[in-house]
Amino acid sequence: MGLAEQFNQPLRPHSWTSKRKWTRSELSNEREEFFDTRVTGRPEIWGTLKMVVGLVGDGEVETAQGILDAAGVTVPTGDLVNGVYDEAGNFYQMPEQVVGDPDNVVVENDGAVDAEMAKGGEGEMDEEELERRREEKGKGVLKSGDLVKVRARLSDRGGPDVVIMVSKEQSVRILIRKIQDEIEIPGKGKVRIAYLGKILKEGETLLAQGWREGHVVNALVFQ
Repeated sequence: MGLAEQFNQPLRPHSWTSKRKWTRSELSNEREEFFDTRVTGRPEIWGTLKMVVGLVGDGEVETAQGILDAAGVTVPTGDLVNGVYDEAGNFYQMPEQVVGDPDNVVVENDGAVDAEMAKGGEGEMDEEELERRREEKGKGVLKSGDLVKVRARLSDRGGPDVVIMVSKEQSVRILIRKIQDEIEIPGKGKVRIAYLGKILKEGETLLAQGWREGHVVNALVFQ
């Protein structure tokens, strides 16, 4: 095995058992505090790692690996807990409770959360279908005051940013679909939207997630 292969192993989820009883809300707060208080290293790399931790926690390891590769971040052991390096050779390390949930995490109101997610998912599908039908019938006319110009920077190319017009009330999912139509992604390519180091929820609007008009979002393109 070559040196490069030894130095950068494929990313894998970290498995561990905690002596302390953590709840998911406590772990979430711990992660937010950790990433908000980093004073060494490059801020954009910490933002990338925060994004990657969230994706791995959602089971999207392949997407997380793509983001690490695009940012030039290497994981010598494949386990984030053991540390990573940026292209300049700077070392970044995160504690276990930041990298992932322990096997013995204490679950809070799990049934209520699952029900809410299921309800939300159904609503998101309805929104996309409704938007599509409105456009087909020509009834999706929006007032100019409701529109915002979103500049998206594509991760898979060095060309100019893509500028998309969307309504303030439209979700990120609609923005993604319009970007896909604009750049004509081949095959089964997917797009995720990131802003300030965080993957945005597709079922919510840009404004609801802290985006400000005039700010650039990152369109992460995965083939």
